[in-house]
Amino acid sequence: MFSKLLVPLIRKMAKKRLGREIAPMATLAMHPDVLVPYARFGMALDKTRLVPARLKVLGQIRAAKLVECPF
Repeated sequence: MFSKLLVPLIRKMAKKRLGREIAPMATLAMHPDVLVPYARFGMALDKTRLVPARLKVLGQIRAAKLVECPF
């Protein structure tokens, strides 16, 4: 219900974290009902301590390589 109100906040936090606006975020911003859970999932992954941070980054790089992500 309040998803549309969270979109500017999520975009601002993503821009601060990544240094610029990325295309997937602009696309997801058009669909707040998808963006908000996506952002919450990302935040939960960042906060978890079950896997070392270096291993998380390695997994992200490997996943990006598999799907040929340009970012």
